[in-house]
Amino acid sequence: MSVDCETRDGVATITLNRPGKLNAMTDTMWSALEALLAELTADPGTRAVVVTGADGAFCGGSDVEGLLDDLDALPDRIRVSNRCVLALHEAPFPTIAMVDGIAAGAGVNLALACDFVVASDRSRFLQLFIRRGLSLDSGGSWLLPRLVGERRARQLAFLGDSLDAATALDWGMITSVAPPEELAAEVDALTDRLRKLSPSALAGTKSLLNNAWRTTLAEALEAEIDNQVAVIASPEAQAAIAAFVSKR
Repeated sequence: MSVDCETRDGVATITLNRPGKLNAMTDTMWSALEALLAELTADPGTRAVVVTGADGAFCGGSDVEGLLDDLDALPDRIRVSNRCVLALHEAPFPTIAMVDGIAAGAGVNLALACDFVVASDRSRFLQLFIRRGLSLDSGGSWLLPRLVGERRARQLAFLGDSLDAATALDWGMITSVAPPEELAAEVDALTDRLRKLSPSALAGTKSLLNNAWRTTLAEALEAEIDNQVAVIASPEAQAAIAAFVSKR
C-alpha cells in the first residue's frame, strides 16, 4: 500500500498502489499524495504529472472502512482528498490521468480533475456514492456538470451507473481511448508533446481556462492581456517569436 512516484525528463508518474483493493485510497495514501503533489508543484523542473493506478485499476475511491468511527473527524479527512483534487486541477503544469480499469467514487473525480484523461477501452467510470448511501464529494458536483452537462451529470450522480470508456469519450468526460497495451505509449506521446511547449504559456493558458467559469467575457479579456504580457516576457516566448519572425 503506497503512493509511488517516478520522474523522467520532467514528467512525474504517480502510481496509486494498493494491490487487491482496486487502489482504494486510505487516509495515509491521501496524505502521501497531497505531500507529493505539493512537492512537484513547488519544483520548477516539473513539466507534467501523470496519475495512474497499479494492477489494472485506476482507483476504487476512498476506503470506507472506519468511515463511521469518528464522525467529528470526518470533515478533515475528506478535506485531504479534496486538496488532492484541487492540486491537480490548479497545478501550473498539465496533469494527465492514465486510467485502466475502474475509476470510482473519489477515484473517478481525481481523474476528472486532470487536464487530460487517457483511458483504456476496458475502463469504467462510476460515481458510486449514491450506491453507498452517500452524496457526491471530491469535486464531483462541480466537475460533472461542466464536463457532461447538467442532465447527464444528474443521471450519473443519482443512479450511480457505470459508464464505459467509449460512452465517456462520447459524452466529453475523457480525452481519448486506447487498447490497454497501447495506453502507456499514448500517454508517453502526449507528455512528449507537452514537454516541448513553453511552461509559462501552458501555465498561463491553464489559469485562464480554470477561471473561465467564474468570470465575464470582459474580465476574461483583461485577464488574457495580463497573462499574455507575462508570458511574452519569458525566454521561451521570446525565442519562439524570434524564430517565427526569422522564418526558422
